[in-house]
Amino acid sequence: MLRVLRTLLVTFALGALVGTLLWRHYGDAERRLRDEVAQIEARLGREIALREAMVERLGREQRRAIVEVLRQDPLNAAELPGVEVATELRFVELDDEGRELGRREYTIPGDVLFIDAWTARFKPDDVAAGDPLRGSTLMLLRRVYSDQMPPARGFPIDTPGSVPDGYAIGERSRFEQSVWRNFWRLAADARMAEEWGLRVAQGEAVYKRVRPGERYELRLEAAGGLTLAPLPPSVAIGR
Repeated sequence: MLRVLRTLLVTFALGALVGTLLWRHYGDAERRLRDEVAQIEARLGREIALREAMVERLGREQRRAIVEVLRQDPLNAAELPGVEVATELRFVELDDEGRELGRREYTIPGDVLFIDAWTARFKPDDVAAGDPLRGSTLMLLRRVYSDQMPPARGFPIDTPGSVPDGYAIGERSRFEQSVWRNFWRLAADARMAEEWGLRVAQGEAVYKRVRPGERYELRLEAAGGLTLAPLPPSVAIGR
């Protein structure tokens, strides 16, 4: 009888020991699994945040301006043959926060407004990564004109070789000035453009038939080009 009891005690002890070891093993495995899941979730979170930041940079709009159509005055045939009206415009440039940087007024013959620019667009990878020099499209606003005048006689906006008021200074400013000084070479020389990280350098224009009281927003997209979209009357212009 004593031997049977001793055997049972040993059996129970071994069972308890095995159970404890198994509990510890599976407990450690469960903790390791939870830690691995937490690490994977953290890594996925960082990757999602990085991807969202890249998408935001690709869609970011840089230079902004508001074009207000102030008035249109009739012209007689003696003033400018074939042109019925003269259109007076106000061009208001805004910073990234919507505050006014400066304003200019122009009067053009006719009612079809043109705005043209030089644009230098960089590779999407550089834009998405937020490269300090190549993280967004560069734009030099050239001139305002109409379909009733030669573009060469248009009214200048920016000065070639300079960086507009209110924009970055320092290394990025020097880089942008270099782009404008070499613009037509970069536009025509594929190897040079590749060395500078450019996808394309080109001139482009937007135009609209306009009427008094209308307002338009001129934008440059970080990975795209110019847009000139109607602005609702309720939107205030920054000061």
